[in-house]
Amino acid sequence: MEVRVACACIGAILAAACRPSPKLEEDEPAPVVLASPPLGEGFSESFEAATLDKQLWRATSGGYAIENGALRAKNARNRPLWLKRRLPCDVVIELTAWSDSPDGDLKVEVMGDGASYDPDQGSYVSTGYIFIFGGWNNTVSTIVKQDEHHARLVVDEQTRVEPGRKYRWSIRFAGGHIEWWIDGSLFLSADDPQPLCGPGHDHFGVNDWSVPIHIDDLTIRPAGPNP
Repeated sequence: MEVRVACACIGAILAAACRPSPKLEEDEPAPVVLASPPLGEGFSESFEAATLDKQLWRATSGGYAIENGALRAKNARNRPLWLKRRLPCDVVIELTAWSDSPDGDLKVEVMGDGASYDPDQGSYVSTGYIFIFGGWNNTVSTIVKQDEHHARLVVDEQTRVEPGRKYRWSIRFAGGHIEWWIDGSLFLSADDPQPLCGPGHDHFGVNDWSVPIHIDDLTIRPAGPNP
């Protein structure tokens, strides 16, 4: 009797050891948490230096450079230039943007993880929100939550980017409410009941696919009651 019990116990232990481990959740990878300094009272960048400051910017491709006092992006292939500052959940981002191409395709990311990029030039899924002005050969402008093709919060298919025209953007986050102003007028807005913010969703980045675009006079500040 004792021998049979012992064998049964050993068999149970071996079976448990061979049993597959519970499957880990693969759809929600752990967020990248960087040791970036907080935004503080605000940040500004006029891109007047000869080269990008590596203490301020993390480039995930070689498609970014300073040219004639502005940031120039070309052929970055959805590999952003990330600012090494942590954003608060409520924030105002202002910048001047223009494209050299009739394809438009001006793009920035907000509330990303500050490190991720498109690894294979396939369908791009961001870690934050993407603001695209004149994407897809200047046919679509949109605010995207992570997935460019399947998670567009709001879309405009009428407005076209004029090559060489400098646009002044103001992007405003307040809770789950997002506003995108261009040249002093509200362009697009959206409400997200589950907003991205906090660790892993707290960086700003400039992005580009292929056409030459420019960014200048960037300012970022915590949002007040009337941004």
